[in-house]
Amino acid sequence: MLKDMLKKKRAIFFLFFFLVILIYGQSLAGNFVKDDIYILDNSSWLTGGNLGQILLHPYWDSGTALYRPLSIANFAFDLSAFGQSPAWFHLENILLYLLACFFIYLLAERIFKSKAPALAAALLFLVLPIHTEAVANITGRADILALLFSILAMLESAREKKPRFWLVGLWVFLAICSKEIAVAAVPLVFLILFFREKSFGRKFWKENFRPIYAAILAAAFYFFARFFALTPQNYIGGVKTSMVENPLLYADPISRVATALKVLWMYVSKTFVPLNLCSDYSFNQIPVIHNFESADALLGLAFFILMVFLFFAFIKKQPAVSLGAGIFIFSFLPVSNFFFGIGTIAGERLFLFPSLGICFLVIFLLWKTSGWIFERARRGKTGAFWITAFLAIAIFLAYTIIAFNRQSDWLTEKQLFLADAKCAPDSVLSSSNAGAVYILDGDLEKAKQELEHSRSIKPVYSKGLNNLGLVYFKLGDYAKARELYIEALEQQYPYAGAYENLAFLYLAEGNGAMAKHWLSFLYPSQPEMVDGLIKNYIPADK
Repeated sequence: MLKDMLKKKRAIFFLFFFLVILIYGQSLAGNFVKDDIYILDNSSWLTGGNLGQILLHPYWDSGTALYRPLSIANFAFDLSAFGQSPAWFHLENILLYLLACFFIYLLAERIFKSKAPALAAALLFLVLPIHTEAVANITGRADILALLFSILAMLESAREKKPRFWLVGLWVFLAICSKEIAVAAVPLVFLILFFREKSFGRKFWKENFRPIYAAILAAAFYFFARFFALTPQNYIGGVKTSMVENPLLYADPISRVATALKVLWMYVSKTFVPLNLCSDYSFNQIPVIHNFESADALLGLAFFILMVFLFFAFIKKQPAVSLGAGIFIFSFLPVSNFFFGIGTIAGERLFLFPSLGICFLVIFLLWKTSGWIFERARRGKTGAFWITAFLAIAIFLAYTIIAFNRQSDWLTEKQLFLADAKCAPDSVLSSSNAGAVYILDGDLEKAKQELEHSRSIKPVYSKGLNNLGLVYFKLGDYAKARELYIEALEQQYPYAGAYENLAFLYLAEGNGAMAKHWLSFLYPSQPEMVDGLIKNYIPADK
């Protein structure tokens, strides 16, 4: 299928290829950063386990409530085939994003029934700077895969000939197995099939029963497999994370929804005006609000209501409008924090899928306006035409430049963490990560400043407390370091490295018995490892 399409759309494909390489090609020189470290930390079981074990393994560790077998299997394949070189991982992200943009164009062409608006919608999506996190961050591949397979499911459903139900089911299944957000593919497939008849009469069900059934069955099979991969507590209880990552998990329903609407408006704003893009919105960069009096929450509510209105009002009149609104609604709800808390309060990668709906709506509006503009130009009144053309080119170039510059922040953890400290100065994680960078650089005073700032925001981040303890240890204040290490271990989600650092502290003081005590918490069933660590410890090297 792809080969035949490439023959017909070769020029468009290579235009997309050029733009994607232009913006994201620099990532080939990038490293594993932020969540990408999970790939390296789990490389032993990803490459050592059999396929069945990998496919029935939770996303990264057994304590999570996430199940993304295709993403995990994809990382396992890359590690086995190409080792731990980050270049291939980044290249695959780039190529998958390229394919997603190309298939978006094909889908838009069928929905708009015109090449010009389809190309404009796909190009707008391609250059949106808010997508840099999903493409530049290797683990953002889960979002790209979920979108890509969802687009393929919709593309098959929009086929001129009768949709092949088995392909619809396959694409939906692969999409959801990539990331949970792709449950949106099920109602979107239903919606596109509805556009054929624009009624739910007998003919609709007779013609479309099998692809609809295939999509639903695919989703059901995913949740069936998920049951065997997760523990009963995680399957029923959902995501569990600290207040630092998502304070909305600990908020009352009104506060959670109000703040989630505020976050929605932030996403929309940064889609159109991509300034101050950031990879971290953890506590307390987005303060929890407790009512709907916030202007941002009201704007978010108004935007969501507008999407719902457009979805129902144009479902029979304009498929492009209804589909755009539907893509936004169905893909945003699973990551909205409206009904249940997810693993983070906000993340720009989460808006990759919903932003496609916005692109469809924006281009539809411009497409309909262009008739009036071209009519005036035909009469010799070219002002509106040139103004529109200038603005469109300027916005396109601005988005490309901003995306290119933002991509460069993701090349190394040092660049990313220092950038985060600027774009999220009120975040516990950003300050803590910046402090860790300064520790590695040997600038203990700056490290202490950032880590004390992190602690002042919310003293519950265990790794940050540990790092601050490490600073005091290096400064020779063992008593303060000990206090901070113990405080780190008293948190709800303790950082395991604090056990080892406490042991090193006691060894530096010549207290081998206490060092062994703390290391035994880290290696309870491996006394020989504890003895080996203590025996090989050289204070001058630590």
